Amino acid sequence: ITLYLTWSPYHYTGQNYGLAVMFLRRREIAFSDATKKLLYASFILSFAFVFVSLHRALGGAGARSYGIGNFAGTPFHFIHLGIPTEFWKLAFGVVGVSYVGVSLAAIRALRRNARFADLVPVIALMIAQALWFTVPNVWLWITQSNLESRGVGWLFVWAVLGHSAQYLWITTYYAVGREGGKRRWGYLLATLGAGSAIWTIPALVFSPQLLGTHPYNMGLFLMIASAVNLQHFILDGAIWKLRDSGVGAILIAQTRTEAASPRAPRWRQPWVTTAGWAAAALFTVLSIYGLAEQTHWESSVNRGEAQTALRSAERLRWIGRDDPRMASFEGMVAMRAGESEASLASYRQSLELHPTAEAYFGLAVVHTDRGELRQAEAALRECLSLNPKHGKAHRLLGVQAWHRGELETARRHLLRANRLMPGDVAVRQELAGVLAALDRSGTP
Repeated sequence: ITLYLTWSPYHYTGQNYGLAVMFLRRREIAFSDATKKLLYASFILSFAFVFVSLHRALGGAGARSYGIGNFAGTPFHFIHLGIPTEFWKLAFGVVGVSYVGVSLAAIRALRRNARFADLVPVIALMIAQALWFTVPNVWLWITQSNLESRGVGWLFVWAVLGHSAQYLWITTYYAVGREGGKRRWGYLLATLGAGSAIWTIPALVFSPQLLGTHPYNMGLFLMIASAVNLQHFILDGAIWKLRDSGVGAILIAQTRTEAASPRAPRWRQPWVTTAGWAAAALFTVLSIYGLAEQTHWESSVNRGEAQTALRSAERLRWIGRDDPRMASFEGMVAMRAGESEASLASYRQSLELHPTAEAYFGLAVVHTDRGELRQAEAALRECLSLNPKHGKAHRLLGVQAWHRGELETARRHLLRANRLMPGDVAVRQELAGVLAALDRSGTP
């Protein structure tokens, strides 16, 4: 995961640079090695903004400025190099000044042998690079702010979608050239099917129901993304070297040649093609259905439509998208219906799938309602071991300690709950009650 998220912006940077050089060569614009190095340095310095932000010491602003969330609730985490804050500030200043100077020098050098109109594609790529990486990270540096997980996700998706559009455009041109119609749509559908298979098959095979141990949304998807993309980075890095004369001739030349056109494999038979298209269609449907069903489940939960959410969760399990949150939700629904045995079974099923703080808390609430206070306390402590900042767990432990007469323990937990949930009136009242009891007992 660390390698994937660190290499990812470097890979996108390399593709932007590769496309820029390709456009220059296609327009037969002469440029020296020195100019080429200036252009390369501009893109690499933009990547440097991301690198120092990614690996800044934890706890500081900008430490998570790129990536797919903070992986909360999963056994995985991003390993930061721990760049000191002072070095981070200095590095941003040095990289920023160098980036602006080198970028302007590269454009000026290119203008000596080209009209501005011919440089528009190259400048557009430099702007795209800046919007993906330079601008967001410089903004974090200037404001000394940090991105929340939602902002991080959108920033990551912004770059991924741009990179994907570039890649699909260039590979489509390599596959079918300027031809349109059936061939182009056939290629696009084939890539959709192949891509869906790459993301769907591992999710099914390595789901907890089969060979895996981690649910789709609690580590499995992230590991699939890392494996798929690392393979892609290696393969794509070799392709962009243009050592294959066929690839180079098509991407750089003005027109395609018959010699460079890819030939169909001799082993291809009609039944193989039919089977391939059938499999592609199946995996595409599964991929789209999984995303739609996941969205449907979450919206049903948010709207409070319990039965709809329960049916949606069952369908997700059939395609390997089981999630401990689903079983926890079932436990909550059963608890509200007064079905304590069913609720306990659902929460235990959630914990078997993957231990989460919310499932342990739900288990504790059910045990408390049943008067099983020892089991409830054990579940609450497991909850806090996974999430020490779970305010409701601290509150429930405090209330239970108060009832047992352990006033100091109650005060400690309720104080923590009050700090974590400052707007909760019930917590303030309970804390006031414990403090009054401590005052009456003469405890300082």
